[in-house]
Amino acid sequence: MSAPGICILSTVHLCFDVRMFQAEARTLAKAGFDLTLIALEDPTPSETEGIHIFAQPRPRHRLQRMLGTLRVLRLAKAQPVGLYIFHDPELLPAALLLKLFTGRRLVYDVHEDVPASIRNRAWLPRPLRPLIARFYQLFEGLALPFIDGLTLADHAYQKYYRGRHTLTVLNYPLTTYADLYEERQPGGRPTLVYAGSITALRGLYEMIELVRRLRQVFPDLLLRLVGPVGSAAEKTRAEELITRHDLGGHVEFTGLVSHLEVHRQILAADVGLALLHPDPNYINSLPTKMFEYMMMGRPVVVSNFPMWAEIVAEAGCGYAPHPLDLDAVEQHLRRLLGDVDLRREMGRRGRAAVLEKYNWKKEGERLVEFYRALLKEDC
Repeated sequence: MSAPGICILSTVHLCFDVRMFQAEARTLAKAGFDLTLIALEDPTPSETEGIHIFAQPRPRHRLQRMLGTLRVLRLAKAQPVGLYIFHDPELLPAALLLKLFTGRRLVYDVHEDVPASIRNRAWLPRPLRPLIARFYQLFEGLALPFIDGLTLADHAYQKYYRGRHTLTVLNYPLTTYADLYEERQPGGRPTLVYAGSITALRGLYEMIELVRRLRQVFPDLLLRLVGPVGSAAEKTRAEELITRHDLGGHVEFTGLVSHLEVHRQILAADVGLALLHPDPNYINSLPTKMFEYMMMGRPVVVSNFPMWAEIVAEAGCGYAPHPLDLDAVEQHLRRLLGDVDLRREMGRRGRAAVLEKYNWKKEGERLVEFYRALLKEDC
């Protein structure tokens, strides 16, 4: 008799999200689990590993989001599985209903410090943010006894779940595309790359300002921003800055691309950037994109958050200045862009660190054992 299946749920993440699908779902499928995924439709291509995917339309407003949650709840309830994994705090009430209706096991995959994230959400009225964050913590605390396990993206989140059945599964990169690696040949257009969600808090405007400054020394410089822009307002302001400083041919937005294409874009660059602002939700998170830059042999310039700076210093793969100290960031970039041997040496060190230490292999093995143990309890 085959083991019970697993159903993964999200009303926020796209089907081929890096943590939810590329890392966790594909790892579990390769380990022999029967996987079903219910998440938002994703325009980027990906191998599915035999995973059953129910792609949901992306909501355009909050009513559609609420209706989408009900649709996901009905779909999930109909799946012949033994365990549900939900990836969004917004799905906590629906997940509890699934538990009530089906009695099946329930796991919450925690991607971020949710209370900290709520306290910094710009669309919420500032006076209400602490109250909403506190309400969420109270509601989550009431829900936790009904959740059979939690997988956490960072050790820092453990403070909220002491005494619970947890497993920390770090966002180390998959080495799926590591063999694509090749050294960047000298003589090409000097190129900076940023990969990930493109927002003000993730350094969008600072990166544009750095291009303006660096063009004085590297007139052909290109900044390639790989990923979706956070909001229409942020895209509009970025375009205004680009027009004002005559940077139209020097800043490129690729939009959402496949996981494979992300790595190709990193290979087409000289330096990888991750100049996230010192937001509480970023400071204690692992820099997934930084590891991907390192894996593809590119030096990095990233924010000086303690964990990030320690990794960069230990590996000797780049620099970690304060992300808002643009004079310091500029000096590091000038040095890297002007010294091909330094770029290559730092790139090689970073790649070695990822292949030897900072990769998904051991995280995936621990994840598989965690779910085998949970499902075995029902056999």
